[in-house]
Amino acid sequence: MPEELIPIIFFISIAAVLIFRPLTTRIGKMIEQSHNKKVEQDPHLQRIMQLMERLVDRMDRLEDRVDFAERMLERQRAQAMLREGPAREEPGPAPGESRAGEGDEYP
Repeated sequence: MPEELIPIIFFISIAAVLIFRPLTTRIGKMIEQSHNKKVEQDPHLQRIMQLMERLVDRMDRLEDRVDFAERMLERQRAQAMLREGPAREEPGPAPGESRAGEGDEYP
């Protein structure tokens, strides 16, 4: 008897999925649409969304300004180094020796 129930339960499960899936997707879409309408109609939420958009815009502009300032500072540092001339030279390696990292080949 239990062996006969396995295929019956299997086919009933498949039928239930085929029948109820379209219904549940439609109900889900209706719930989502009603939620979106509530969000769109709430003036307090609209105000918060506008403020958030403004904050994101300001953050983007501030980020651009910081990037520009960093580039200008780097350019000034490079020009200052060029005006100072070459730095004091360090003594080179003894003949036959190599500096650490020089001549090392990496795969």
